[in-house]
Amino acid sequence: MAAIQCKAEIPKVEGLKDNELTVGREFLLVCDGDFPRDLQQEKLHFVLKPEQKYQIKLLGFEFRSPTVADIKATAYTAGNIPFENLQLSDGVQTLDLGPIQYGVTSVLPPPPQNPGEQPVKQEPYGPIGPASIGVPMLYWGILAAFLGVIALIAITKIYRVVQRRNMLERLREHDSALTPLSEFHQNYRRLQRTNPVFFGKEAKKEEIDQVLVETNKMFKLFLTRQFRVPALEWSERLVIKDIKKYHRNVYVETGEGLLKLFHEYQHAFADQKNLSSSDVLNLATHCRTLVEKMERVSS
Repeated sequence: MAAIQCKAEIPKVEGLKDNELTVGREFLLVCDGDFPRDLQQEKLHFVLKPEQKYQIKLLGFEFRSPTVADIKATAYTAGNIPFENLQLSDGVQTLDLGPIQYGVTSVLPPPPQNPGEQPVKQEPYGPIGPASIGVPMLYWGILAAFLGVIALIAITKIYRVVQRRNMLERLREHDSALTPLSEFHQNYRRLQRTNPVFFGKEAKKEEIDQVLVETNKMFKLFLTRQFRVPALEWSERLVIKDIKKYHRNVYVETGEGLLKLFHEYQHAFADQKNLSSSDVLNLATHCRTLVEKMERVSS
């Protein structure tokens, strides 16, 4: 005789027939015997062969007393189900529950009786519980893209704040006694005295490039100091956007010229190998004129 003996009981449920075990309905194995005191209840499972996995499913385990336990279970396939010796294990200890037999009634309608009609093949039921609604992968992709855009916007804003703070730190370190316009004029005159482009003479390729690079840098340094915008780090679009937001009157008066000058520099850098002395001289003159106008409007 097994150390533990069990019998099947079907709890009463309102709306269901008494003592009728249907597919998915819970029932109890009331087991009496010597249970180990160190039984790990949270790890308990039935020891089943592959073909028996739908015949019984463990749902819970609870002691009524030190020698009596309720094993809550269900079945997902219909028919008369016998076990010569049902086993319960916690991964370390295996308990023999002895012979168990019960009958499970299908909840499907009976097969058709008309000749020629094919009966519907009954498949084992899966676990009965809350419905699982699949979400198309497209929706997950859209959600991931949306969250990625939000994260990118947040990171970009933080990065711009850091850039502006670093710019202010550099300006404090620069601490020039000259005003932004005076510093621009000083650098511009120094370039005029040393570069033949401003003398109307034939200039070398590196001298033409020097005017292009130096005037562009002087212009962006003026914007940085005058309007507290990281013009040396930001794109032209962001610089214009910042001036429009924080220096509205300057943007209204000089915004069109500022955009035009930025475009001229972009085209010059893109076609740098074909630039002539007159090209960079005109660009330098345009730059100086715009800087002087922006300083007048902002003062």
